[in-house]
Amino acid sequence: MKKKVAICHSQVPFVHGGAELLVESLCAELKKRGYSSEVIALPFKWYPNEQLIQSMMNWKFIDLSESNGEKIDLVIGTKFPSYGINHENKVTWLVHQFRQVYDLFGTEYSQYDFSPESLSIKELINRYDNNSLSDSRKIFTIAQNTTDRLAKYNKIDSETLYHPPKHTGLYYSDSFDNYILSVGRLDKLKRVDLLIESLKKTNSNIKCLIAGQGPERDHLERLAAKLGLTDRVKFLGFVEDKKLLELYANCLAVYFAPYDEDYGYVTLEAFLSSKPVITLNDTGGVLEFVQNDINGYILTNSLEISEKINYLYQNKQVAKEFGNSGYEKAKHISWDYVIDRLTETIR
Repeated sequence: MKKKVAICHSQVPFVHGGAELLVESLCAELKKRGYSSEVIALPFKWYPNEQLIQSMMNWKFIDLSESNGEKIDLVIGTKFPSYGINHENKVTWLVHQFRQVYDLFGTEYSQYDFSPESLSIKELINRYDNNSLSDSRKIFTIAQNTTDRLAKYNKIDSETLYHPPKHTGLYYSDSFDNYILSVGRLDKLKRVDLLIESLKKTNSNIKCLIAGQGPERDHLERLAAKLGLTDRVKFLGFVEDKKLLELYANCLAVYFAPYDEDYGYVTLEAFLSSKPVITLNDTGGVLEFVQNDINGYILTNSLEISEKINYLYQNKQVAKEFGNSGYEKAKHISWDYVIDRLTETIR
Protein backbone atom coordinates (compact mmCIF):
# COMPACT_ATOMS: atom_id res chain seq x y z
CA MET A 1 0.00 0.00 0.00
CA LYS A 2 1.26 3.47 -0.86
CA LYS A 3 2.45 5.60 2.03
CA LYS A 4 0.18 8.60 2.64
CA VAL A 5 1.71 12.08 2.91
CA ALA A 6 -0.37 15.15 3.79
CA ILE A 7 1.13 18.52 2.86
CA CYS A 8 -0.25 21.27 5.10
CA HIS A 9 -0.65 24.71 3.55
CA SER A 10 -2.11 28.05 4.66
CA GLN A 11 -3.88 29.53 1.66
CA VAL A 12 -4.86 33.17 1.24
CA PRO A 13 -7.96 32.84 -0.99
CA PHE A 14 -7.44 33.89 -4.61
CA VAL A 15 -3.70 34.41 -4.12
CA HIS A 16 -1.37 32.11 -6.01
CA GLY A 17 2.35 32.70 -5.55
CA GLY A 18 5.59 30.93 -4.73
CA ALA A 19 4.27 29.04 -1.70
CA GLU A 20 1.36 27.66 -3.72
CA LEU A 21 3.73 26.57 -6.48
CA LEU A 22 5.91 24.86 -3.89
CA VAL A 23 3.16 22.74 -2.34
CA GLU A 24 1.70 21.83 -5.74
CA SER A 25 5.10 20.80 -7.04
CA LEU A 26 5.95 18.89 -3.86
CA CYS A 27 2.67 16.98 -4.11
CA ALA A 28 3.33 16.09 -7.75
CA GLU A 29 6.92 15.04 -7.07
CA LEU A 30 5.85 12.77 -4.22
CA LYS A 31 3.33 11.08 -6.50
CA LYS A 32 6.01 10.54 -9.12
CA ARG A 33 7.97 8.62 -6.53
CA GLY A 34 5.15 6.32 -5.51
CA TYR A 35 3.58 8.15 -2.55
CA SER A 36 -0.08 8.94 -2.11
CA SER A 37 0.07 12.68 -1.47
CA GLU A 38 -2.45 15.45 -1.02
CA VAL A 39 -2.38 19.14 -0.14
CA ILE A 40 -4.46 20.00 2.93
CA ALA A 41 -5.14 23.74 2.71
CA LEU A 42 -6.96 26.02 5.15
CA PRO A 43 -7.85 29.64 4.36
CA PHE A 44 -5.59 32.13 6.09
CA LYS A 45 -6.44 35.67 7.16
CA TRP A 46 -4.10 37.73 9.32
CA TYR A 47 -6.42 40.62 10.17
CA PRO A 48 -7.92 41.57 12.51
CA ASN A 49 -5.85 40.05 15.30
CA GLU A 50 -8.76 37.86 16.42
CA GLN A 51 -8.88 36.25 12.99
CA LEU A 52 -5.11 35.73 12.97
CA ILE A 53 -5.36 33.86 16.26
CA GLN A 54 -8.28 31.81 14.92
CA SER A 55 -6.21 30.84 11.87
CA MET A 56 -3.47 29.61 14.17
CA MET A 57 -5.81 27.61 16.38
CA ASN A 58 -7.55 25.99 13.40
CA TRP A 59 -4.42 23.96 12.66
CA LYS A 60 -4.07 22.81 16.26
CA PHE A 61 -7.45 21.06 16.26
CA ILE A 62 -7.29 19.18 12.96
CA ASP A 63 -6.91 15.39 13.14
CA LEU A 64 -4.70 14.09 10.33
CA SER A 65 -3.79 10.84 12.02
CA GLU A 66 -5.82 8.80 9.53
CA SER A 67 -8.05 9.01 6.47
CA ASN A 68 -11.10 6.78 6.19
CA GLY A 69 -9.51 4.35 8.60
CA GLU A 70 -6.11 4.30 6.88
CA LYS A 71 -3.04 5.76 8.56
CA ILE A 72 -1.55 9.01 7.29
CA ASP A 73 2.15 8.23 7.47
CA LEU A 74 3.60 11.73 7.33
CA VAL A 75 2.46 15.35 7.52
CA ILE A 76 4.61 18.17 6.17
CA GLY A 77 4.05 21.67 7.54
CA THR A 78 5.01 24.56 5.29
CA LYS A 79 4.26 28.22 5.92
CA PHE A 80 2.78 29.84 9.03
CA PRO A 81 0.62 28.68 10.70
CA SER A 82 0.27 25.29 8.97
CA TYR A 83 3.19 23.81 10.90
CA GLY A 84 1.00 23.96 14.00
CA ILE A 85 -0.64 20.68 12.96
CA ASN A 86 -0.33 17.86 15.50
CA HIS A 87 0.88 14.48 14.23
CA GLU A 88 3.19 11.79 15.53
CA ASN A 89 5.29 12.01 12.37
CA LYS A 90 5.39 15.69 11.49
CA VAL A 91 8.17 17.23 9.44
CA THR A 92 8.33 20.96 8.76
CA TRP A 93 9.67 22.36 5.50
CA LEU A 94 9.47 26.01 6.44
CA VAL A 95 8.53 28.42 3.68
CA HIS A 96 8.32 31.37 6.04
CA GLN A 97 7.06 32.43 9.43
CA PHE A 98 4.78 35.42 10.06
CA ARG A 99 7.54 37.86 9.27
CA GLN A 100 5.55 40.90 10.41
CA VAL A 101 6.41 40.03 14.02
CA TYR A 102 10.01 39.01 13.33
CA ASP A 103 12.40 40.73 10.93
CA LEU A 104 9.73 43.12 9.60
CA PHE A 105 8.46 44.13 13.04
CA GLY A 106 8.33 47.91 13.47
CA THR A 107 9.16 48.61 9.80
CA GLU A 108 7.06 50.04 6.99
CA TYR A 109 6.36 46.48 5.84
CA SER A 110 4.57 45.44 9.04
CA GLN A 111 1.23 46.36 10.60
CA TYR A 112 2.76 45.88 14.05
CA ASP A 113 4.64 48.42 16.15
CA PHE A 114 5.67 48.64 19.80
CA SER A 115 2.16 49.15 21.18
CA PRO A 116 1.05 46.78 23.97
CA GLU A 117 -1.35 44.98 21.60
CA SER A 118 1.33 44.47 18.95
CA LEU A 119 3.82 43.21 21.52
CA SER A 120 1.22 40.79 22.87
CA ILE A 121 0.58 39.36 19.39
CA LYS A 122 4.32 39.13 18.78
CA GLU A 123 4.80 37.12 21.97
CA LEU A 124 1.85 34.84 21.19
CA ILE A 125 3.16 34.00 17.71
CA ASN A 126 6.66 33.46 19.04
CA ARG A 127 5.36 30.88 21.54
CA TYR A 128 3.24 29.23 18.84
CA ASP A 129 6.26 28.92 16.56
CA ASN A 130 8.58 27.64 19.25
CA ASN A 131 6.11 24.96 20.36
CA SER A 132 4.91 23.98 16.89
CA LEU A 133 8.32 23.78 15.28
CA SER A 134 9.96 22.04 18.21
CA ASP A 135 7.52 19.12 18.03
CA SER A 136 8.53 18.46 14.43
CA ARG A 137 10.68 15.37 14.03
CA LYS A 138 12.80 17.27 11.55
CA ILE A 139 12.91 20.93 10.53
CA PHE A 140 13.96 22.02 7.07
CA THR A 141 13.70 25.38 5.32
CA ILE A 142 13.56 26.48 1.69
CA ALA A 143 16.57 28.82 1.92
CA GLN A 144 19.59 29.60 4.05
CA ASN A 145 18.07 33.00 4.76
CA THR A 146 15.05 31.29 6.31
CA THR A 147 17.33 29.01 8.32
CA ASP A 148 19.31 31.99 9.60
CA ARG A 149 16.14 33.87 10.52
CA LEU A 150 14.78 30.88 12.46
CA ALA A 151 18.03 30.56 14.38
CA LYS A 152 18.18 34.28 15.13
CA TYR A 153 14.64 34.81 16.38
CA ASN A 154 13.68 31.38 17.74
CA LYS A 155 17.04 29.73 18.51
CA ILE A 156 15.93 26.71 16.46
CA ASP A 157 18.29 24.83 14.14
CA SER A 158 17.20 23.67 10.70
CA GLU A 159 18.57 22.38 7.41
CA THR A 160 18.16 24.12 4.07
CA LEU A 161 16.62 22.16 1.20
CA TYR A 162 16.78 24.02 -2.12
CA HIS A 163 14.27 22.95 -4.74
CA PRO A 164 13.95 23.78 -8.44
CA PRO A 165 11.24 26.02 -9.93
CA LYS A 166 8.11 24.64 -11.54
CA HIS A 167 9.23 24.46 -15.17
CA THR A 168 12.69 22.96 -14.72
CA GLY A 169 13.67 21.33 -18.00
CA LEU A 170 11.61 23.78 -20.06
CA TYR A 171 13.56 27.01 -19.56
CA TYR A 172 15.65 28.14 -22.51
CA SER A 173 17.58 31.13 -23.83
CA ASP A 174 16.93 32.70 -27.21
CA SER A 175 17.90 36.34 -27.71
CA PHE A 176 18.87 39.34 -25.57
CA ASP A 177 16.21 41.88 -26.52
CA ASN A 178 16.01 45.42 -25.23
CA TYR A 179 13.81 44.82 -22.20
CA ILE A 180 14.30 44.14 -18.53
CA LEU A 181 11.90 41.57 -17.12
CA SER A 182 10.28 41.73 -13.69
CA VAL A 183 8.24 38.73 -12.51
CA GLY A 184 6.23 38.30 -9.33
CA ARG A 185 3.39 39.55 -7.19
CA LEU A 186 3.17 43.34 -7.14
CA ASP A 187 3.64 43.93 -3.42
CA LYS A 188 5.52 46.73 -1.70
CA LEU A 189 8.17 44.26 -0.52
CA LYS A 190 9.09 43.44 -4.14
CA ARG A 191 10.27 47.04 -4.80
CA VAL A 192 9.36 47.16 -8.47
CA ASP A 193 9.14 50.95 -8.08
CA LEU A 194 12.94 51.12 -8.01
CA LEU A 195 13.12 49.45 -11.40
CA ILE A 196 10.63 51.92 -12.89
CA GLU A 197 12.50 54.88 -11.40
CA SER A 198 15.79 53.56 -12.77
CA LEU A 199 14.38 53.27 -16.28
CA LYS A 200 14.12 57.06 -16.49
CA LYS A 201 17.91 57.32 -16.69
CA THR A 202 18.48 54.53 -19.21
CA ASN A 203 18.65 54.53 -22.99
CA SER A 204 15.20 55.30 -24.42
CA ASN A 205 15.26 52.06 -26.43
CA ILE A 206 15.17 50.00 -23.25
CA LYS A 207 11.79 48.84 -21.98
CA CYS A 208 10.56 47.17 -18.84
CA LEU A 209 8.05 44.31 -18.90
CA ILE A 210 6.32 43.58 -15.59
CA ALA A 211 4.60 40.21 -15.25
CA GLY A 212 2.37 39.74 -12.23
CA GLN A 213 -0.58 41.10 -10.30
CA GLY A 214 -1.01 42.56 -6.84
CA PRO A 215 -2.08 45.49 -4.67
CA GLU A 216 0.76 47.77 -5.83
CA ARG A 217 -0.19 47.74 -9.51
CA ASP A 218 -2.20 51.01 -9.45
CA HIS A 219 0.61 52.80 -7.61
CA LEU A 220 3.21 51.50 -10.05
CA GLU A 221 1.14 52.52 -13.07
CA ARG A 222 0.77 56.03 -11.65
CA LEU A 223 4.52 56.17 -11.04
CA ALA A 224 5.27 55.19 -14.64
CA ALA A 225 2.86 57.86 -15.88
CA LYS A 226 4.35 60.49 -13.59
CA LEU A 227 7.84 59.75 -14.94
CA GLY A 228 6.64 59.82 -18.54
CA LEU A 229 7.38 56.13 -19.05
CA THR A 230 4.00 54.70 -20.04
CA ASP A 231 5.35 53.80 -23.49
CA ARG A 232 8.34 51.97 -21.99
CA VAL A 233 6.82 50.22 -18.95
CA LYS A 234 4.36 47.47 -19.82
CA PHE A 235 2.19 45.80 -17.18
CA LEU A 236 1.36 42.31 -18.41
CA GLY A 237 -0.70 41.05 -15.46
CA PHE A 238 -1.00 37.29 -15.16
CA VAL A 239 1.09 35.53 -17.81
CA GLU A 240 0.50 31.97 -19.00
CA ASP A 241 3.38 29.52 -18.54
CA LYS A 242 4.40 29.28 -22.19
CA LYS A 243 4.49 33.06 -22.55
CA LEU A 244 6.48 33.43 -19.34
CA LEU A 245 9.13 31.02 -20.59
CA GLU A 246 9.34 33.09 -23.78
CA LEU A 247 9.71 36.33 -21.82
CA TYR A 248 12.59 34.87 -19.81
CA ALA A 249 14.21 33.48 -22.97
CA ASN A 250 14.35 36.83 -24.75
CA CYS A 251 14.96 39.45 -22.05
CA LEU A 252 18.20 41.33 -21.62
CA ALA A 253 18.22 40.70 -17.86
CA VAL A 254 15.86 39.98 -14.98
CA TYR A 255 15.25 42.46 -12.17
CA PHE A 256 14.44 40.79 -8.86
CA ALA A 257 15.01 42.84 -5.71
CA PRO A 258 12.50 41.96 -2.97
CA TYR A 259 13.35 43.02 0.56
CA ASP A 260 14.91 40.12 2.51
CA GLU A 261 13.32 37.39 0.37
CA ASP A 262 12.97 33.86 1.76
CA TYR A 263 14.01 32.11 -1.46
CA GLY A 264 12.64 33.50 -4.70
CA TYR A 265 11.92 31.31 -7.72
CA VAL A 266 12.61 34.22 -10.04
CA THR A 267 16.36 34.04 -9.44
CA LEU A 268 16.51 30.40 -10.49
CA GLU A 269 14.09 30.89 -13.37
CA ALA A 270 16.34 33.63 -14.73
CA PHE A 271 19.49 31.53 -14.35
CA LEU A 272 17.90 28.45 -15.92
CA SER A 273 17.04 30.75 -18.83
CA SER A 274 20.70 31.85 -18.91
CA LYS A 275 19.91 35.46 -18.02
CA PRO A 276 21.68 37.73 -15.52
CA VAL A 277 19.87 38.97 -12.41
CA ILE A 278 19.90 42.57 -11.19
CA THR A 279 19.24 42.76 -7.44
CA LEU A 280 19.98 44.80 -4.31
CA ASN A 281 22.26 44.14 -1.37
CA ASP A 282 19.48 43.37 1.14
CA THR A 283 17.46 40.80 -0.78
CA GLY A 284 18.15 37.86 1.51
CA GLY A 285 17.73 34.51 -0.24
CA VAL A 286 18.41 36.01 -3.66
CA LEU A 287 22.00 36.64 -2.55
CA GLU A 288 22.49 32.91 -1.97
CA PHE A 289 22.70 32.62 -5.76
CA VAL A 290 23.55 36.00 -7.31
CA GLN A 291 27.26 36.82 -7.42
CA ASN A 292 28.20 40.39 -8.22
CA ASP A 293 29.92 40.83 -11.61
CA ILE A 294 29.76 37.07 -12.20
CA ASN A 295 26.14 36.19 -12.89
CA GLY A 296 24.48 39.52 -12.18
CA TYR A 297 24.71 42.71 -10.17
CA ILE A 298 24.20 43.36 -6.45
CA LEU A 299 23.43 47.08 -6.11
CA THR A 300 22.27 49.66 -3.58
CA ASN A 301 20.02 52.20 -5.35
CA SER A 302 18.09 53.09 -8.51
CA LEU A 303 20.97 55.11 -10.00
CA GLU A 304 23.24 52.07 -9.91
CA ILE A 305 20.44 50.01 -11.45
CA SER A 306 20.24 52.52 -14.31
CA GLU A 307 23.98 52.36 -14.90
CA LYS A 308 24.09 48.56 -15.02
CA ILE A 309 21.07 48.29 -17.29
CA ASN A 310 22.73 50.72 -19.71
CA TYR A 311 25.97 48.76 -19.50
CA LEU A 312 24.27 45.47 -20.33
CA TYR A 313 22.39 47.14 -23.20
CA GLN A 314 25.69 48.33 -24.63
CA ASN A 315 27.51 45.05 -23.87
CA LYS A 316 25.16 42.19 -24.61
CA GLN A 317 28.03 39.71 -24.72
CA VAL A 318 28.56 40.42 -21.00
CA ALA A 319 24.87 39.75 -20.39
CA LYS A 320 25.27 36.43 -22.18
CA GLU A 321 28.37 35.49 -20.17
CA PHE A 322 26.65 36.39 -16.90
CA GLY A 323 23.64 34.32 -17.94
CA ASN A 324 25.80 31.31 -18.66
CA SER A 325 27.41 31.62 -15.24
CA GLY A 326 23.98 31.79 -13.67
CA TYR A 327 22.93 28.64 -15.45
CA GLU A 328 25.94 26.77 -14.07
CA LYS A 329 24.95 27.93 -10.58
CA ALA A 330 21.37 26.66 -10.80
CA LYS A 331 21.41 23.62 -13.06
CA HIS A 332 22.20 21.03 -10.38
CA ILE A 333 19.23 21.78 -8.09
CA SER A 334 16.74 18.89 -8.23
CA TRP A 335 13.84 17.36 -6.30
CA ASP A 336 15.46 14.00 -5.56
CA TYR A 337 17.42 15.02 -2.47
CA VAL A 338 14.50 17.11 -1.18
CA ILE A 339 12.06 14.19 -1.32
CA ASP A 340 14.56 11.78 0.23
CA ARG A 341 15.12 14.08 3.22
CA LEU A 342 11.48 14.98 3.76
CA THR A 343 10.32 11.36 3.78
CA GLU A 344 13.12 9.66 5.69
CA THR A 345 11.06 9.44 8.90
CA ILE A 346 8.43 7.25 7.24
CA ARG A 347 8.67 3.67 8.47
